[in-house]
Order: sequence, then structure tokens, then C-alpha cells
Amino acid sequence: MIEEIVLLCLLGLAFGSGLELASRKFAVRVDERIEKIRGLLPGLNCGACGFGGCDDFAAALVGGSSLINACKQIAPAERRGIGGILGIEVKEEKPEVAVVACTGESKVAFEYRGVKECTAAANLMGGFLECKYGCLGFGDCARACPSGAIKVENRRAAVDDGRCTGCGICVNVCPRGLIKLFPRDAKVLRMCNSPERGKIVASVCEKGCIACGLCERECSIKAIKMENNLPVIDQELCNGCGDCVKACPRGVLRLLSPRDQEPIGESSPRGRIPAGNPINQT
Repeated sequence: MIEEIVLLCLLGLAFGSGLELASRKFAVRVDERIEKIRGLLPGLNCGACGFGGCDDFAAALVGGSSLINACKQIAPAERRGIGGILGIEVKEEKPEVAVVACTGESKVAFEYRGVKECTAAANLMGGFLECKYGCLGFGDCARACPSGAIKVENRRAAVDDGRCTGCGICVNVCPRGLIKLFPRDAKVLRMCNSPERGKIVASVCEKGCIACGLCERECSIKAIKMENNLPVIDQELCNGCGDCVKACPRGVLRLLSPRDQEPIGESSPRGRIPAGNPINQT
């Protein structure tokens, strides 16, 4: 009986030693840089970078350091740290913030009783709003936002500048293409996305852009051009004087203060909400 026990112990020891040797010989070596980089990533696993999560993104960075700016969630210090690990110089991109380009004043075409999702509502006869470019307000963007920077009030999506990281997930989720990424130092924003002619816009929305061109004519430095019935603002050229905002008869353009980039005066946009406000997603 004792001999059998000793034999089993020896066999167990032999098999264990064999397994250990095999594990060492056939082990897949993992680049230690991946673990270090993973520790500097935000860990949201949002997928905005195009990869399945932060683990996959860390591995991809080791294989291709040019991807470093694909993640908008990384803080500047951590981004520089990753650059140091990869041995590259990181060029900081201008930070961006999401803005809902809609005044929220479209007339309602019919009562919608379907699934409370923007995508579903948009697929039903183009949506329940008379303006086919207006915010449907069911919060697909709010649910998709990994940083909780979007909330919906009165069927109107709004972005908290303080929490928005400019990842762009909400841009891709919105079925109307209403959410745009703007530089954080933008001076004037356009809060309408309808390319329709002025007469059509005026018939369906109280405050949509009617392509009157007054903003373009009032801009002394030619920072605004009308394209596809909408004003396009050159943010690099714009000096934030506010003449275009005063000229707009529909309140479509919004002026931001140069000091803190918060809306000022009566032109406070409902597409953005002051930084630091609590987020109550619906």
C-alpha cells in the first residue's frame, strides 16, 4: 500500500515537472510594454478607438504607435507617458467637444407611440417631427456616451462640456447626424443642421436657419460662408466679435465667451449645458 502511494507521488511530481517545463517552453511571451500602456489607458472599453477594448488597443499601440490619437479619452499626461513607453514624440491634437446642432423648435407632425429610441423613430416615416433634421430626443446618444456627458430635457439632447471628451461615439450613434465635434476654443456655433431652403425651414421650425445670408454679409472678416443653405464658420479666422449672432433673425448662431467658452447673453445654446451640471440621463 505504501509503495503504491509513493509511486503515485513520484508520478505526480514527474507530470508536474513536465507540465512546468512545457509551459515555459511553449509560453507566449507578452510584450511588457502592453501592460504598462494598459495601466495608462482610461479603462472605459468604449470602443471609440475602433478596437474591442482597452486591452486590444494597448496591444495595437505596441504594433503601431501612430494609433495613439485614436483614443480621445486619454488625458494629456497619460498620453505623453504612453509616448515615452513607445519611444515616440506625441503631438497633442486640439481638444474637441460635441455639440447638438439643433435649436429644438421643430413642429410635431404626429404622435409617436413606438419604441423610445431615436433610430426606431427615424425609421418610421422619417420621424415624428416636421423637420426631418431635428433632434428626436430619445437619448440614443446619452445611452452611448461612455463619460455620461449627455442628458435629455424636454426631448432635447444637450452636452456637458466638462464631461465630454470628444470621443465621437455620439456623432456615430445619432441617426440624424445632428451631433458635431467642434474645437473647444470655437467662438461661434451653428445650432441647425437643415439644408432645406428657407421657406421650407420656416414652415416646420420656429428657429431653424432660413439661409437668409445676413450672418455672412455682416461678418467683416469674411469668416462665414453659406454652403448648402447653412452658414459655415471658419473658427480659425473668426474673432468672436458677435456681429453674426446679432444679425441672425432666428437665433441659430451662438456666441461663446473667449474666457471660459461658456455661452453668453441671450444666445445661450440649448445644445450645450454648463460644465459641472449633474447628469440625469433619460
